[in-house]
Amino acid sequence: MAKAKNAATEEVVAVEPQAPEPAPIMYEVTLNGRFTHMDFPYLPSHHHVVDKAIYDAMVEAGVVADVKQLS
Repeated sequence: MAKAKNAATEEVVAVEPQAPEPAPIMYEVTLNGRFTHMDFPYLPSHHHVVDKAIYDAMVEAGVVADVKQLS
């Protein structure tokens, strides 16, 4: 347990360590068609590493040919 000073009373108070943020879920995606997200073109001739939000948009658009979850 770390210690920190309370600025209001100048006493030492215990501070619980916080858990680290969970790692984002990432996917390696191969597409069967062109997909554009926020003016960025994702081409079917490349493999793309994307986060869950972009992956979900690709699935909704129906352009995902192959996917591998990385994390």
